[in-house]
Amino acid sequence: MSSDDEIPVLRDAVARKPRPGLNAEQIDDLCDSLNAKAWVLIDKLVGDALQEVEDALRLKINDRLSEELPELIEDTVREKLGLAPDES
Repeated sequence: MSSDDEIPVLRDAVARKPRPGLNAEQIDDLCDSLNAKAWVLIDKLVGDALQEVEDALRLKINDRLSEELPELIEDTVREKLGLAPDES
């Protein structure tokens, strides 16, 4: 069998090597990259939200027009023809 010096010790196997820190330029680059990616995400989220609001408003307006426009047209035509609102 081999000597104890050749057997790995658990602390050696899981020990973390120290990583060098970031310098100021690397930190600035990291911040710029995060900022740019964040703005792309924000722009997409705002665009999606605006599209959803636009779709909802379009449906609401179409519903109101479908409900109210025929009566408005009928009342206006009757008024111009001098007919009472109940006459056909």
